[in-house]
Amino acid sequence: MTQTATLPAQVDRKPPTLRDHLNSMTPEFKKALPGHITAERFVRTAQTAIALTRNIDKVKNPQSLLAACTKAAADGLILDGREAALVVDHNGDVQYRPMMRGLLKLAYQSGQIKSLVVEVVREKDKFTHEPTNAKKPVTHKVDHSKERGEAYAVYAIAELISGGIVHEVMNVSDVNAIRDRSDAYRAFKANKIRSTPWVTDWAEMARKTVFRRISKYLPSSTDRDALHQAAERIDDDYTFEQPAEPGETPPATQFTAPKKRGGAAAILKDVTPTKAKPEPKTQPDHDPDTGEVFDQDEPDQNDPRFSNEGPQPGDDI
Repeated sequence: MTQTATLPAQVDRKPPTLRDHLNSMTPEFKKALPGHITAERFVRTAQTAIALTRNIDKVKNPQSLLAACTKAAADGLILDGREAALVVDHNGDVQYRPMMRGLLKLAYQSGQIKSLVVEVVREKDKFTHEPTNAKKPVTHKVDHSKERGEAYAVYAIAELISGGIVHEVMNVSDVNAIRDRSDAYRAFKANKIRSTPWVTDWAEMARKTVFRRISKYLPSSTDRDALHQAAERIDDDYTFEQPAEPGETPPATQFTAPKKRGGAAAILKDVTPTKAKPEPKTQPDHDPDTGEVFDQDEPDQNDPRFSNEGPQPGDDI
């Protein structure tokens, strides 16, 4: 009698999706997150974020998504588009970006800041800057009953719990000088990408830029606390848009139409990213956000922006 061996049928398994990669990292996120944010909540929010992220189907390297989410977890920021966001750059990598709201949250959570204001100044505003006035170096009044005009400066001013005021003021030329050195803006000017936040969200980028500068003067309880760590991530080497097609000239300013909800989520179910070869990176000799050289590790205590004289009763910021 002849027996016939039966081989088990081959089971076709789909390659893991971005959602699968994200779920597998839950234990690692739990290690990085602060106590008040659960790993489950963080992963749920991140899943929603990637489902609504433009060009999610163009992700080539799933490891970039995991790295971006890990950075957000380490900073203690939720990827909800308000505290922090995910974007896909023109190389197909996922990038994590802390938002202004998230940075302000970390500043107050540090326990070192009593008040912090980061604002854009416009032509019709009443604005004065007195660097030598330790008690009140910046005065800013806004009349919302009329048009404020074009922006001409941006500032950040912080009152410290320990006493004293730290401030930084930049004019538009200062901000745009940093913008012009950014990789994303240069790619936009060269028609390599369709848009950049420096075009669609200049005020937000300007506020981040001046916040990056003032963060160097803010006190820190550790060498790498969440606030300073998140501030160091401020840069704009990314784009919200895909690369321009050959021969296509991007508009001077592009405001994208509202995204159709659910479209990206449907795509996400079958997204199987492919790994891309990493591009060599060079270490800059200056801060890409502020233009300051890296050898200025400690603030000069004689700098008029850092005053040891605390605010007096009745003083306003």
